[in-house]
Amino acid sequence: MAYCQHCRQHFLDIKSLEQHLRSSKHCCDRCQKFFKSPRSKKQHMENSKCQSVHLVGRSCHPNVRSKGPQRARQRRSDSSLPMMIGVAVTDIYPAYLGVPRDAVMPIFRMACRLRFIKPDVDTLLRHINTQLDHMIVAALIEAALRLLPPDNTPEGKERMQKKMRDAQLAENSFTDQIRAMDYRFLTESEQKERNLQPTPDIRFLKPVSIHGKLCHWLEYKNYFGFKANPFVAAKTRKQLQRYLTALGPGAVVYRLGFEIDHISIEGVQSFREAETLYSLKQQPRAKLSMK
Repeated sequence: MAYCQHCRQHFLDIKSLEQHLRSSKHCCDRCQKFFKSPRSKKQHMENSKCQSVHLVGRSCHPNVRSKGPQRARQRRSDSSLPMMIGVAVTDIYPAYLGVPRDAVMPIFRMACRLRFIKPDVDTLLRHINTQLDHMIVAALIEAALRLLPPDNTPEGKERMQKKMRDAQLAENSFTDQIRAMDYRFLTESEQKERNLQPTPDIRFLKPVSIHGKLCHWLEYKNYFGFKANPFVAAKTRKQLQRYLTALGPGAVVYRLGFEIDHISIEGVQSFREAETLYSLKQQPRAKLSMK
C-alpha cells in the first residue's frame, strides 16, 4: 500500500497516491504549487496577491501570464519555469542528483542559530530566503533541534513516539509498494526471524538494478540526508559501511532527498524514494528474473 505522509492516509498503490498528490486537496490548479494540507492551500488561495491572480486565471508565478486554458497547460509542462529546490515531482521522475550543499548549509546554520526558540518553517523563512522545498526546510529545522538537550517531558516523549510511528509507517509504505511490484526480498523483521545479520530494511533475494546500479539491499530513511546532520550522519555512514562489507553494493533511500556528495562510499548509492520506486516499476524483466 502507498501512504501519504501529509494526510496520514493509505492508498492501494502508488498510482492512486500520485493522483491524490495531484488532486485539488494538495495541488493548486493554477500554479501547480504543492501544499501539505488543505489549510495551507486555502491560505495560498486567500492571499491578497494570489487571489486576484486566481480570479483572472493567471499563474501565481510573477513572470508568467495566462492566455487561456491552453497556455495554462503549456505552463504546467514548461520545464523552464523555476521550481522549489528538492521538490517532489509526481508526473515523471528524471534523474535526481541531490541538492547543492550551498543551498542546504545556510538554512541549517540559521536553524541552529534559532534552535532555542524552536522555530517553524515560517519563522525561519522570515530570517533567510531559500528556494528549498519547505519539507526539506522542516527537516533541517528538526535536525538543528537535535542539538538541544533531550525533552524528557511527557509531551516531548509523545512527540518522539509519534515521530517513530510516522517513520515506521513511511518505511512500511515503501516496502509494501516494492512488494506489490513482485520483487522478492526480506524485510528487517523477516531477517531477524531468520537470525540473519546485518539487517537492512530490504535485503533482495537476488540483486536488482536501480538507475543502472546493482543493489543487494536498501536502507530507507524518512528524512533529508545531509553531511552535517548532527549525530545521524556519522551513524548512518557506519551502518551503510557495515551493510556494504557484509552484503555487497546497495543503496540508502531518502524520502525527502539528499545533499550532493553527502555520503562518499564506493558501492553505496544514494537515491530519493520517488525515483527509486519509479525505476523499480519500469523493470519488468528484473522482476520476472527473480521469480
